[in-house]
Amino acid sequence: MSKKFMTAFALMLVLLVAVGLVSAQGQLPGSGWKSGQQIQNVGTANATVVFQAYNQAGVASSCGSKSAAPGASVNFLTDVDCDVPAGFVGSAVVSADQPIAAIVNVNNRGTGAAAGQYRGTDGADVATTIAFPLVKNNFGGRTTTFYVQNASTNANNIEATFQAGGSTYNKTFSNVPANAMVVISPADAGVPSGAVGSLSVTGTQPLAGTSLEHEASAAVAQNLQASKAFTPSDYDTVAYCPLVRNNHTANDQTTGIQAQNVSAAAQTIQVDYAFSVGGGALQTKTVTSPSLAPGASFTFFAKDGTYGIPDGALGSATVTGSSGDIAVVVNDRGFKTTNPNRVTAYACFPASSATNNVVLPLYKEYFGGNTTGIQIQNVGASGATVTVTYTPSSGSPVNFSHSTPIPAGASATFFGVSSLTSPAGITNPGGGAAGLFNSFGGVSITSNQPIVAIGNESMSAASGQAPSGQDTKNYEGFNQ
Repeated sequence: MSKKFMTAFALMLVLLVAVGLVSAQGQLPGSGWKSGQQIQNVGTANATVVFQAYNQAGVASSCGSKSAAPGASVNFLTDVDCDVPAGFVGSAVVSADQPIAAIVNVNNRGTGAAAGQYRGTDGADVATTIAFPLVKNNFGGRTTTFYVQNASTNANNIEATFQAGGSTYNKTFSNVPANAMVVISPADAGVPSGAVGSLSVTGTQPLAGTSLEHEASAAVAQNLQASKAFTPSDYDTVAYCPLVRNNHTANDQTTGIQAQNVSAAAQTIQVDYAFSVGGGALQTKTVTSPSLAPGASFTFFAKDGTYGIPDGALGSATVTGSSGDIAVVVNDRGFKTTNPNRVTAYACFPASSATNNVVLPLYKEYFGGNTTGIQIQNVGASGATVTVTYTPSSGSPVNFSHSTPIPAGASATFFGVSSLTSPAGITNPGGGAAGLFNSFGGVSITSNQPIVAIGNESMSAASGQAPSGQDTKNYEGFNQ
């Protein structure tokens, strides 16, 4: 049987203890970094999942294989399953004899509170040009570091081009080995401190990548934002963002939409918001950016009186390029001082990717002091009714639905399903909800309308559990 390859491009940061060296190389601040990889079998038969790690010289290390039933997930912990040394920084290729979806969780748990999640790149989606709509170099005390993998079996010449403040800055890597990755820091390319902008990366062979936004300098990192790179298959004239908000929850969770013009000509970008305030009636708002040159980006900040949404608003957004393709990410952070400060990022979905089925490899229901909310956006033309099937790591699948359709363009959150908390009118056909408390596993979502979805994991105490103390993290669902 032929294999479907998922380039998990796992940032395998295991026990990075040389803090000075890490900082000098533009990598993550502090120490204690590790990664775990959750791989879901989205096929119809049992899958054998094989995980292979590669260091920056392209030398492979085996992480073994694991079996997963249809809909179920398996987890590979780099420091447990992989034959790699402490301080390893590298990439990975995951293969299976069934279709799979994979995400990566990067954290420094045990040392600090930072954590981030991002989705792996399917081998069919790698490309010789990838884009990152948001770059920071010590902007507001935060910096973005980029990890770009040679997603081929040949040597690769890789060039990074940053745009910031109307200027361009370049960094070149020659003869990058097969399956290996490079670390790209904006400072290495000469981007000035305090700058914000965007990044495009080209290779002579296909690429995959991810970005991690972190504190510019910290002895112990307390938060992290992770997001995937955009390949041309992710570009579209329309993008969907399932979660936008302004001063939502007691932590003042607020989003910024960073939209990049990835077309060959200047254009404006429009955002159509659909939201409610305090659970009230659905409202809409439309705003438009100034003209953006090719490669340039613009921020729609939710607190901005012109480009944002009202105080207390929670909803979703549809982003449209006036004449060409765009790439869009969302940053979400809490503006109230908390420990840790809750920050996340996710990539918005191109309209061409929307389907009636989405899978999420990792969902937690008050497991280990964390729980997951699933934000589902209806991108169809009429009301959507969805069914969520949760397959825990041990036990049988459990189904959930809801009685009130999700309006076109709007979103709904499945959260606290073991106690049927959200959304309003949540139902549990067949029962079994209560037994999911303190569990984790994979999720499949089906709908009568096209949808997109993200999983948003945050620390939560329930029934005597202590919260994990980790930063909030999220990732994009996989449309099937």
